[in-house]
Amino acid sequence: MVIYLIEDDEIQAQYYQSILAGHGWEVKILLDGERAFREIHRMTPDLVILDRRLPDLDGLEVLAWIRKNHATVPVLILTNAVLESDVVTALEAGADDYVIKPPREQEFVARVKALYRRSREIHTRPELMEIGPYKIQTIEKTVYLHREKIPLSPKEYEIIELLAQNLGQVVPRDKMVSLVWGRPPDEASFRTLDTHIYRIRQKLGLTRYNLVILRSVYRHGYRLEYIGKIYQ
Repeated sequence: MVIYLIEDDEIQAQYYQSILAGHGWEVKILLDGERAFREIHRMTPDLVILDRRLPDLDGLEVLAWIRKNHATVPVLILTNAVLESDVVTALEAGADDYVIKPPREQEFVARVKALYRRSREIHTRPELMEIGPYKIQTIEKTVYLHREKIPLSPKEYEIIELLAQNLGQVVPRDKMVSLVWGRPPDEASFRTLDTHIYRIRQKLGLTRYNLVILRSVYRHGYRLEYIGKIYQ
């Protein structure tokens, strides 16, 4: 696995590199955002570890560029933030997971492994899923309703894809949090999930009119249902 480590503190970067290289991974250190753009454009890595604060660009700017140009590359954010709102901002901007600096070595390695594993699983999914008037393009990570592209945040897309893969089945809330955010579930993450579900319903128009509904199963989870057969 090739990892690009985007970190402006060279001493910290070398420390992280030594940890990851000890597990057999090739780690390339990039000290600023502009250098990261050039290297990622030249060769797409298997995974990116990105410092939230860089000298030339905000880490979220680099993240936005990666999501626009290399949408499927998994990104782990390194952050000093302790506020939930800062972490949520990074996740909603497209980060797949985050680690608070300085990371604990075993947790750091475990998160990198888990993130890479999830990214490989994504590649085995069908490129297109069709549910009634909806089309879900899993490579592009986009959703179309009646041929119109619906703008979704990265996490909103991951949630709807997960529900679509389990069409007609209840997906537990704790499983959704674990798979989408890569973290153990807690009350804060459940509230974040519920907010995302509300936005997904509104954006995608998941109503009887479009023959697909998203049900809440009290104290358990959510279920995406195609009800077109009822009206045929």
